[in-house]
Amino acid sequence: MTAHGMNRRRFVLTTAAAGGAAATVANDASASSGAVSSRFHAPAMIGQAQTTLTWAVPGNPDEIAVYESLAEEFMSANPDIAVTLDSEAADFEKFVTLVAAGTPPDIGFATLYNWPSFAERGIFLALDDYIAQDSYDLEDFYEQIITPYRYNGDTFGEGELYGLPKEIAIRAMYFNMDIFEAAGITEMPTPDDVWDWDRFIEMTQQTTIEEGGRTRQYGYVQDVRWTFWQIWAWSAGGDPVDNLYKPTMSTLDNPAVLEGYQVFTDFVTSLGTAPPAAVTADQGHSEMFAAGLAASYNNGRWMVPLFRESDFRWDVMPMPMKTQRAQTLSGSMFGICNGTDNPDEAWRFLSYVVGAEGQTRMTELGLLLPSRKSVAESDLFLNSAPPTNNRIFLDELEFAKPLPLTPIYPELEKVINDQTDLVLIGEKTAAEAVAEMHTQFNALLQGA
Repeated sequence: MTAHGMNRRRFVLTTAAAGGAAATVANDASASSGAVSSRFHAPAMIGQAQTTLTWAVPGNPDEIAVYESLAEEFMSANPDIAVTLDSEAADFEKFVTLVAAGTPPDIGFATLYNWPSFAERGIFLALDDYIAQDSYDLEDFYEQIITPYRYNGDTFGEGELYGLPKEIAIRAMYFNMDIFEAAGITEMPTPDDVWDWDRFIEMTQQTTIEEGGRTRQYGYVQDVRWTFWQIWAWSAGGDPVDNLYKPTMSTLDNPAVLEGYQVFTDFVTSLGTAPPAAVTADQGHSEMFAAGLAASYNNGRWMVPLFRESDFRWDVMPMPMKTQRAQTLSGSMFGICNGTDNPDEAWRFLSYVVGAEGQTRMTELGLLLPSRKSVAESDLFLNSAPPTNNRIFLDELEFAKPLPLTPIYPELEKVINDQTDLVLIGEKTAAEAVAEMHTQFNALLQGA
């Protein structure tokens, strides 16, 4: 998962060639300073035609600096292609505007849950012919993150492939080793011996500290979005819809959904071991954990660079479970936009940037779980500490499922978020909220 809140900048890279060799421009301090500068290479050799591609790139300045470097390396080896990096085009609203205007980037970006809306509009080109033509190896990608980007015009997960995954987003439980040690917690869960909900709740109670009528330290800080609480519902055996790849009706009335949702909201409402919205709005979820104000925190691999700046020992452990292990699958992809004048050149660049080299370079930043097995299972990822237990993310992937893949996902998510907000401020019970979610889901799905 990529970091949010990036500076929106646009810059152009074009190929340099002189005397048959590609010139390079020295790196500036963009990665360390947080600045992304515009700079140009010398024009291509006289008489050499050059195709310009626009590439929508998400991320913070450090990520964009890596993308910039990858583009430079590609162009050095492919002097007939120039690449323009456009960070604004990775924004959902901006991308939709560009598509509507008939000026989409050549290589577009989509999150897993934006992708269905784009698929319905025919925004991306199918890649199957290019994959067959080049005998491009898809086996190195984890199947779990390839499948959702298939679409047959009716159902997701089937048919042609429209994007190549740049990353996998999996959530693990971060924990503060110093707080655990101070609380006398020495026996830690492993993939073969996962904590159940009761043991996790007990831990949050052991590590929550109140002083002077206020909570000084919380046992758990949690993001309250659907991607996070659905893990608890799945662990109890509750799916949100009848078919994740072609949802037609809600199954939120399954008692297992309420069981998971209840325990998730209880951390804030009745247990008091997770901070209320008023606290997290002021301090931030990840910032609270990074500051040593919470013993545990559920989030993805993209939090690692922030936590590495903390002055306490920390690691990751598996998500606690009820009757089965569960995990939410997220991620993002790059694809070739329908309407590009240069699909062949776009494929050449796309296949490179999501290749092993591109994933290796992004993995070095510590931000992502690679979508390629060869990188995710390499020493580069597994031995990149902290965390020591990087394999936890791969173990969690085995149990991961996507949330409903549908063009109306944003509307479904809004229903979830609105109802959850009401529960967390005490205006609704968990049961009332889930019942309302169920009703609104069916209305939306039947009208889709």
